[in-house]
Amino acid sequence: MSQAHKLLLHAISLRLHSAPSGGLENLARELRVSRRTIERTVIRESGKTFRDLREEVLVELVTAVFASHPTRPIKELSFDLGYNSARSFARAVKRACGSSPEELRSRVIHALLASHNA
Repeated sequence: MSQAHKLLLHAISLRLHSAPSGGLENLARELRVSRRTIERTVIRESGKTFRDLREEVLVELVTAVFASHPTRPIKELSFDLGYNSARSFARAVKRACGSSPEELRSRVIHALLASHNA
């Protein structure tokens, strides 16, 4: 793994953690590299596709927010993560983990309660 690829993957990861809604084209423009360079770097360094990495980050972020703020409105969360609508956010979450944001929140709350009671 070259240092340049490590740095690029780190930059990609930081960007996705700040705005997982961003597309590959915008990210390439922002980082001043080609889409293909991003795709190759992500696959080479993480073993995942860009889309898989983005979806993994999305689920990680949403799960963390639901764990720390379980009553936070989903619409507010969707806008904070850079989505243009709660509907597009819900589709992204459903595609990423197979559950709606409401279902994911419920699973997170149940897991927290189970670990608290154990």
